[in-house]
Amino acid sequence: MTQKTALSILKLGHTVFLTGAAGSGKSYTLREYITYLKKHGIRYAVTASTGIASTHVGGTTIHAWSGIGIKQRLTDYELDAIEEKANVYKRWNETQVLIIDEISMLHASFVDMLDKVAKHMRRNDKPFGGLQVVFTGDFFQLPPVVRNDSTYESQEVYAFASRAWKEAKPVICYLTEQHRQDDDSLSTILNAIRAGEVEEEHYEMLREATQAHTDDHIKLYTHNENVDLINRKAFNELPGDVRTYEMVASGKGALLEALKNNCLADETLELKKGAKVIFIKNDIERRFVNGSMGEVVDFETDDTPVVELASGRRVSVKADSWRIEEDGKVKAEISQLPLKLAWAITVHKSQGMTLERAEIDLSRAFASGQGYVALSRLKSLQGLHLVGFNPQALQVSEIVREADYSFRTKSEQAEQALDKYDTEELQKLHEKFLTQSGGSIEELSEEEAEELQEKTKSHVVTQEMLATGMALKDIAEVRGLSIDTIIGHIEKLAELKEKVELAHVLPKKKEVTEIKKAFEVLETTKLTPVFDHLKGKYTFHQIRLVRVLV
Repeated sequence: MTQKTALSILKLGHTVFLTGAAGSGKSYTLREYITYLKKHGIRYAVTASTGIASTHVGGTTIHAWSGIGIKQRLTDYELDAIEEKANVYKRWNETQVLIIDEISMLHASFVDMLDKVAKHMRRNDKPFGGLQVVFTGDFFQLPPVVRNDSTYESQEVYAFASRAWKEAKPVICYLTEQHRQDDDSLSTILNAIRAGEVEEEHYEMLREATQAHTDDHIKLYTHNENVDLINRKAFNELPGDVRTYEMVASGKGALLEALKNNCLADETLELKKGAKVIFIKNDIERRFVNGSMGEVVDFETDDTPVVELASGRRVSVKADSWRIEEDGKVKAEISQLPLKLAWAITVHKSQGMTLERAEIDLSRAFASGQGYVALSRLKSLQGLHLVGFNPQALQVSEIVREADYSFRTKSEQAEQALDKYDTEELQKLHEKFLTQSGGSIEELSEEEAEELQEKTKSHVVTQEMLATGMALKDIAEVRGLSIDTIIGHIEKLAELKEKVELAHVLPKKKEVTEIKKAFEVLETTKLTPVFDHLKGKYTFHQIRLVRVLV
């Protein structure tokens, strides 16, 4: 299936599984659909199964977004507790399209919990509460972590084995074009791995790849250990001055921390001339892509690093940003140079990258899909230097292979079904989905799209800023409001019985006790009597904050 056909199916509003081999354009198709939703005013959420994957798509983890978190099962009590979170309840009921990337790493039991929460929160018994869910990914890549107490058999850990998936019956869009590999030999090996037909000739191709090696190969390992050690040792051996670049961050505490923890960008990045680096983000000007390798060869007068790519081209590298968005609103954002020291990196963190050259050690491969993920990062076999290998590295799940055959068949059927509609009929069906989802048939300007997003209530903004640990005066200054207004927001939140972080803005514990006692002795909630009773010892601001507790 082509990207154009998949995009047309997505616009019909069906729950979809967008898949295909590495380099087939899943991410590009997904970005195109997100742009379409944004232009037509459709509320959407972008999530992923892991934190690292979520930073690639500019979203958050599905665990955090859904309110499920790390729970392994859901009781009725826990379901009610999720519903009591006003922000979670709101997002479930305002979202029309839920996107979940890297679905291969999401356990089947979680997909069932997600379906249960969706139906409960939206009061709708349709699959996933009537949402259009867009699953994206490739089950030949890294599998979900299997828990010891799983209620599923080991071969049924994949999302497609869940009851919810079977009930939803997603339309399969299996992309078949190849936009990464430009080498028939590598494509042959990758296709053989997917088909479970790796033979001696494929092993021989890989053995021959061990002969080629240059210093600009990044090292890929299956384990975390030694990766940082290799990078730090090589960096310390370089002569010259160290240039330091600090991350700039903004946003809500928990979301911001998740973004920092899961983004490949370093909070403090140190560089020197001669440092081997890898780009960890696509450049909007297309000078480099996520995975481009290079070497720091100079620094401009303002300390901007100049990186020479493998092609010989030199680029000045400015800070870029990563963000978590919900319905077009930025909830957390970080800014840092899109570079990372790159003498070595793990296979897991290489997902989503395209590499020109790599030295790969698969001798300790321990999970199905690791060899496939590592090899599929490359554009050609000429860029591979294989230093270690074991047979398990090229193994993939038999269950996945059988499912993949079914996916291909169903994708062809979906394509045939789409061919029955002419252009005018398809356009009407696309418009029907837009209308039913509360969107606009006509494309909106950026200003109009922004106006469609409901403005966040002022007291909720204060609530989010308090959660980050900001002081009252800082919140007031940033928002251009008085401290009295900010305290008014806190009082509103208390009235609504909303959770609000106050510990860092309250007076000392002894002072809080004294003020509370004054309210009790005077049997009042008025401020002036308490102020007078305490002989002006405390400000009205302090007394108002303690009154919230009373």
